[in-house]
Amino acid sequence: MPRDEYEEVPAIKAGKRCGVQWAPWMDDWFTSWSPRNSNNNAEGPWDHWVDLAVKILADPMTAIVRPEAHAVAVTLDQHDFYDEPQRELTEAELSARFPEGGS
Repeated sequence: MPRDEYEEVPAIKAGKRCGVQWAPWMDDWFTSWSPRNSNNNAEGPWDHWVDLAVKILADPMTAIVRPEAHAVAVTLDQHDFYDEPQRELTEAELSARFPEGGS
């Protein structure tokens, strides 16, 4: 069965609401995606975003476009879809990174 040109294809899940999907009509472009409700509003704690980054880097497609990044990423632990964050950032850590009026 041919793929619908405008279908969006889930690619990588990392946390309940943090993922990436492939948009075939956009060739080699991907968009944010929430596995929980299939919209484009990926969200989650920093740890879920880190896990998404690790999963992207460990994906076989990364071995094609950035083999050196893939080689490192495949050695890192990945978490399951419903895992809670391994560590949450504190208010002090967030304030240090994003000071008022800073960028």
